[in-house]
Amino acid sequence: MTSPQNLDTKAKAVKETWASRAVNVLFMSSQANSSFPAVDDDTYVIVENLLHFLSDKNQSEPVYFGQTFKPFVKQGYNSGGAGYVLSKEALRRLCERDDAEKCIKTNTDEDVEMGRCLESLDVRIGESLDQFGKTRFHGFPLQTVMDSHCDTGYESYDYYNCSNKGWQWLSDYAVTFHYISPINMFQLDYFIYRLRPFGVFNRLVV
Repeated sequence: MTSPQNLDTKAKAVKETWASRAVNVLFMSSQANSSFPAVDDDTYVIVENLLHFLSDKNQSEPVYFGQTFKPFVKQGYNSGGAGYVLSKEALRRLCERDDAEKCIKTNTDEDVEMGRCLESLDVRIGESLDQFGKTRFHGFPLQTVMDSHCDTGYESYDYYNCSNKGWQWLSDYAVTFHYISPINMFQLDYFIYRLRPFGVFNRLVV
């Protein structure tokens, strides 16, 4: 999701960094633009880690994954900023539901409303932590997560009661980070995909 005033800044940074590694990307805005195939314009996605995370998931199960928040919805809901992933069955139930009353908008927050709607369709929240209990989806920037995002008043939202705080609870296979500025998009892209300590990951070939 983006907006006309962000197309040449935030959305452009997304398009030129992580979105270039995705198979299909759709930018949704209130205004058409020929430069974009009209995802959240300040969320950075490590596409390879997302695909790895989903590789053993059953698309026929009614489930969705992301960073789980605990208020407002009985089973909790997944943060829109951190990004969430719907299985094919979850998406089918959402799009083909017969009872429109199950998904009545009562709130301005997209992620809360989606959480309520999916819960009413018996779509459960899937486990998104890695095998060590570390976090993959993040509704905050990398530096905030590493500094312990619980210091921001986030403890009232975190499904895991802020037990996953600080860099030691950050998964080696992290998938998303939120509130990433355009310049930080390019910085993350550089550190993840281009920077190589000499002699550690590969050898110089001449």
